[in-house]
Amino acid sequence: MSYAESRPVVADRVIAYSGDLGIKVWTLRIGDRKAQEALVQIEDADHEWNLAIQKMKITRVNDVLHYSVSQGNKRHVVLILKQNHGQLFLPNEPDAITLQYNDELTQRGDAQMFLNHYLAKNK
Repeated sequence: MSYAESRPVVADRVIAYSGDLGIKVWTLRIGDRKAQEALVQIEDADHEWNLAIQKMKITRVNDVLHYSVSQGNKRHVVLILKQNHGQLFLPNEPDAITLQYNDELTQRGDAQMFLNHYLAKNK
């Protein structure tokens, strides 16, 4: 198997959001669009998930995207996005964090580097 064949397909660019208290959220579609999955990284959060890149399932409800992870037998909705804004719901945190699309961060994002970091931590 060649190097290119062993890597999952990802979107061309990372989409970034920034929020309250300087928190940043990076998202990148992974796999075929029909798979409805994304890699998500939360940065600058005082939380155990800080800098971890997680694969999340995307569910579309009308024009709203819900990003969720499995926790035991349940799914936890972590991120809700609608157009250029959204909310982040970290486990065991009482309040949602308001997010806005951040074009400057999006321009700095590198989809292949983001994938490299995910693959390196999930060997």
